[in-house]
Amino acid sequence: MDSHRPSRREFLQRGSAAMTAGGALSAFGGKLLADTLSGASAKGEGRQAVACSRQEAAEAARDVLQQGGNAIDAAVAALLVQCVIEPSNVGLGGYGGSLVYYQAKSGGVQAIDFDSRAPLKFDPSTFSEAAGLHGYLALGAPGVVAGIDLALQQFGTLPFKTLAKSALAHAEEGIEVTPRLASSFKVLLENIDPVSRRAFFPRGAPAEGSTWAQADLARLIRRLGDDGLASFYAGDVATSIVRQVQANGGVLTEEDFRDFRATVVEPLHINYRGFDLYTPPLPSGGLTSLSILKTLEQFDLPSLTPWGAEYIELFAGASNLAWEERFQYFGDPDFVKVPVEDLLSKERAVARAEILRNGAPVTQPRPAEQSHTVNLVVVDKEQNVVSWTATHGGDYGSHVAIEGLGLMLGHGMSRFDSRNSEPNCPAPGKRPQHNMSPLLVLRQGKPYAGLGLPGGRFIVTVTAQLAVNLIDFKASPQQVVSSPRFHTEGGALLQVTSDLPAAVIEALRRGGRELEVKDALGGGTNSVVIDASAGKVRSAASHGSSGALAF
Repeated sequence: MDSHRPSRREFLQRGSAAMTAGGALSAFGGKLLADTLSGASAKGEGRQAVACSRQEAAEAARDVLQQGGNAIDAAVAALLVQCVIEPSNVGLGGYGGSLVYYQAKSGGVQAIDFDSRAPLKFDPSTFSEAAGLHGYLALGAPGVVAGIDLALQQFGTLPFKTLAKSALAHAEEGIEVTPRLASSFKVLLENIDPVSRRAFFPRGAPAEGSTWAQADLARLIRRLGDDGLASFYAGDVATSIVRQVQANGGVLTEEDFRDFRATVVEPLHINYRGFDLYTPPLPSGGLTSLSILKTLEQFDLPSLTPWGAEYIELFAGASNLAWEERFQYFGDPDFVKVPVEDLLSKERAVARAEILRNGAPVTQPRPAEQSHTVNLVVVDKEQNVVSWTATHGGDYGSHVAIEGLGLMLGHGMSRFDSRNSEPNCPAPGKRPQHNMSPLLVLRQGKPYAGLGLPGGRFIVTVTAQLAVNLIDFKASPQQVVSSPRFHTEGGALLQVTSDLPAAVIEALRRGGRELEVKDALGGGTNSVVIDASAGKVRSAASHGSSGALAF
């Protein structure tokens, strides 16, 4: 067997020949792909729009918009429904997330960070990857409720009680236990402590096909409506959580809850081929997405075959370099100095591009993380736009549920690096580096698109691919989210989705790539694209997301 790894020049020659011979890609708009892709799930067109994982959540957002609420109000209504009907992905006890928001009245873009923080009594000597994954040492103060509270205070127009109606109905009346939900319960029950089992399933785990009501969670939602969202952090709720956590070896204190704050932050921003891109700053994951794009901007991507071998190889090299920088530099900026301006500078992008032209070195990957998250994108009639991502972390987060509250807690500690020499190592009060990368795109100062997805580390690379699809390849909203995907974060391995044409896969292999073909990379993807000239917005959701509505 020939062990010679081709040079970049040789690879491109082989890739072009394979593509010519394979004839694999059909055209749209002069480029690629029919609108009926295998990943396509839902789409809509109108003056207002929402794109998210589930139809029930999208309908809650639609109802709020039709009542006169704005994009933030609608997003909160949708997220609350997701917290009830997607318990493995997110909940009111979720560890955190971030959002990015365009406010039409001011013309400005702001972000909100509601990432978890390590307990103030955290002891590094007790930390390990296993301890950070499941159980009571995996917990930091949960941030999802604080994020909702701050978003409504800063930008909302309707009261929480109004926005929680749909979620409350789902919690009280119950949801159908689908085969997928029943399967997730089975896995959870294999890894949950007796107290949490009793708290989450007071009548035992419901069977497939039955209706699952969450009475304790419904009471909690009502209490937050009556007492205010801040009561989650300074009242009986926090006391109940801390009591159970400490009784089972955890170190969360009521001080962790009292001191917890979501914050309005300045988003990261780059100009990419005349479009302005905004995403939340560290410790969110979008800095890596923007770094990839700044490198790719040094190449003429629009001249390449969309989703062809040459483009994918180029993207993989840019991704590996950006991930190497992430592992080297990234951590909570309150604790670690990160050279953000340099990493997004033209000079750094040119230097990375030169490395790629000379044959990018193989960088070292890190162990993968679990991924269970939700994203939603909303635009209202005033063209306020939000992309909002929130999470438990992995499947059911910490696997810790609190008695009397029906509350599953996320595992923010799982996002830290257990090696104390790393910038993302844990410390008391420190936020973990995570992957969530909600993205807004503006054109000539006006909102053009909101994009986002769940999926652990896949979020970071796929977010950059969504931007390329939209801007470089001029894809439709449905094509933006339904196109083939690929992922690498170091090493020779490149993961690609099975909807990539066989000729492209063969060209990559001929170029020396080690490939792993997967059915999916990342979760359901959401996009809302605004056509200002036509006065319309178009929503699309794919890869398992079914909640795309426009009206």
